[in-house]
Parts: sequence; C-alpha cells; structure tokens
Amino acid sequence: MQCNGKSDALGTSRVIAVDPKDHPRIGTMQYPETLPLADHEVVITFDDGPSPRYTDRVLEILASECVKATFFMVGRMAATFPDEARKVEADGHTVGTHSLSHPFTFGRMTESQAGQEIDGGIVAVGTALGNPEELAPFFRVPGLLTSERTEAAIASRGLMTWSADVPADDWLRISSAEIVKRAISRLEAKSRGILLLHDIHERTVEALPDLLSELKTRGYRVVQVVSANATIAKTATTPEQWRLPPARAVGAEENPAVADAPPSTTAPAKKAAALRRIEGSSSRLGGAKGF
Repeated sequence: MQCNGKSDALGTSRVIAVDPKDHPRIGTMQYPETLPLADHEVVITFDDGPSPRYTDRVLEILASECVKATFFMVGRMAATFPDEARKVEADGHTVGTHSLSHPFTFGRMTESQAGQEIDGGIVAVGTALGNPEELAPFFRVPGLLTSERTEAAIASRGLMTWSADVPADDWLRISSAEIVKRAISRLEAKSRGILLLHDIHERTVEALPDLLSELKTRGYRVVQVVSANATIAKTATTPEQWRLPPARAVGAEENPAVADAPPSTTAPAKKAAALRRIEGSSSRLGGAKGF
C-alpha cells in the first residue's frame, strides 16, 4: 500500500461496521464470539490513554504505516489530556471508552455503580473530543474483570463489550521484543483476532514498529471497526464469521489459553502505578485513586 511515500506500508485493508445490539459481547478471552474477521486479519486496540508522553508517539508510528486502530480511553485521562484525545479522533481512529477512573472493582460493583463509571467515562471522553457523536458505542471493562451485573449495565446502554483475542502482556515488566514475540505467537495460533495493547507504556511504544513490521511480513491485514449508524451501513456477515476456529497447538509458554487467564493480583497495581506516573500529581484527578 502507498503511504507517506512508502509503497509497502502495512495500511488498513478494510473497515467493518458493527451493530452492538446484534453482538453485544466480543473477544474470545471471555466470550464465545469475536469480530467477523477473515484469516490473517487483525484489529489493533489500545487501552488506558490518552497520554501525551506515549499516545503521540503511538499515533506517529501508526500514521507512518497508515494503520487505524481502536483506542479505549479512560475518562479522567481524556479530561486531563483533551488535546491528545482529539488528536486520536482527528487521525481517523475509532474511539471507545474504558470507564471514568479505571477501577479494578467492576466485578464486585452493583449495576448502578457500574453504570456511574460507564456513564462518567462516556461523558468525559465525549466532552474531551468536543463532539460526543464521534464516540463509538464500544466499551472495555478495566482489567476485563466483569460480572453479569456489569454486563447488564453495559448492554442497557446499547454498548458493545469488547474483550480481546490476543493479549500482548505489555502491562507486565517484559521487554519490547518479548511483547512482539507474545503478540505474534498468540495471533499465529488463532490466525486472526483483536490485539490488546496499552498506550501508557514506553515498552509498548518501542515494540510497535517491530510489531507492525512482523504483521506485514507474515501477511496480516489490519481492519478498522466502526459503529453502524444512519449513515454507515452494517457490514453483512454470517453467524459463523463471529466465531474463531480452534487455536493451533503452541508451546505451553505461548498457549493463548494460559495467556487468556484472568490478570494476576499484581497486574492492577502495576497498571495503577503506570497511570499515576503519567498523571503525576495532577490535582484534577483527585490523586488518581482507583487507577
């Protein structure tokens, strides 16, 4: 693909439009269904931003390959860094939400409590964008720590719950090379899927160019996902397309079934620390309690 003077850019091969009412929960880390992707198609997602220190560089790397992704923004991050939120949208990426304050307690919340976090995130990100209509009805639960009550709160708002198919473990203290290795090996095992990354870590930024290069070398095609609406027709699909075929056997250390296990008890603390480093001592976040 021709992109910024490059004739071999990875690019974005196609855009699919989905209706949350038809498929309210996706991502085989938690649910039977995932996005209707063909073999060697991947949807790239980023959680926890926006952050001037990292999101800007992620956007530059994606733009260099004409790749479009989906960013699940934390409301308080978007409220603190609205310019970054608008840059993501202005670059043509899809913007979803990831709660107001990124608590790791969604699995224990009442439906009302979950609703407050969901609604607060939507309002904060929509306000940061300057046009709430640009916000996709896509939601990812912090830490993927959900419950029936949480999912009821999400569904009642007409949102699509996004889990993922392929975690890259970039929230762990591993090298950028290891992030690429884990992402590619798990994607190869499933042959397609939703890739989970975070735009709040230096190691993710460092890994991203090599990750995109590996995707290109291995013949993967990037797909962007948007919400169907009055002006964007829903992409025609069959029920079978929303289910992944069984994963190919891989080594135990790379087994997606292992990778898909719930986060360890230390994962929330590590992610919270990363978000606090980004936000610093900003009083606007009230000490960033809950990140």
